[in-house]
Amino acid sequence: MRRFLRFLHWANLNDLDLARFVPRTPCYRLAHLPRQLGWEDIRKAIDAIDPATPTGSRDRAILLLLATTGIRNKELRSLVLEDIRWRDAQVRIRRTKARRDRSVPLTQEAGKALADYVLRARPDCRSRRVFLVHLPPVRPIDGSTNISRIVRSALQRAGIVLNGPIGAHLIRHSLATHLVNRRRPINEIADLLGHRSIDTTAIYVKVAVSQLAEVALPFPGDA
Repeated sequence: MRRFLRFLHWANLNDLDLARFVPRTPCYRLAHLPRQLGWEDIRKAIDAIDPATPTGSRDRAILLLLATTGIRNKELRSLVLEDIRWRDAQVRIRRTKARRDRSVPLTQEAGKALADYVLRARPDCRSRRVFLVHLPPVRPIDGSTNISRIVRSALQRAGIVLNGPIGAHLIRHSLATHLVNRRRPINEIADLLGHRSIDTTAIYVKVAVSQLAEVALPFPGDA
């Protein structure tokens, strides 16, 4: 409404600038709860992928990386083969949102799925990017919608139907919530997710209902 009234004033359709009379709605930081899936649903989506096909091998590696490292969509698409530190069981994430490199642990299951894809299913390509589009012309996955489509398809195969946007961030939020429920230190979760401020990670504490109940004070006068 405010923008519409500004347009009317700018277009000389109204002499008065009525936009300044429209009350502003407060939007408090960290006021909302992140959308997330139960960890059982994440596991079902991963297990629903058939790794026997080249695209299935790729998609399973992608889902496992998303679910175990909390890597962002763009960070995942930017991974190159040299970022996989096989001996150290780590993945180097460069060009992050926080503009600093970080390393995340590569679990045994995710490492095996990634190795199976790189060694047996990844098409020949001059690009050093890890994840490729398999349909000709073979090329790196560049569009964020491609990753979202892979996540959505895996959830649908597992019989999980959701409304609203579905993508890498949904898996990222689910991982953070899962770690909070497992009582992992909040600073450890912040480091894994690459948050510059621990306050950003604190939003996930609000979904730990059972833990919040433990610190609740008794109601005055309650016997």
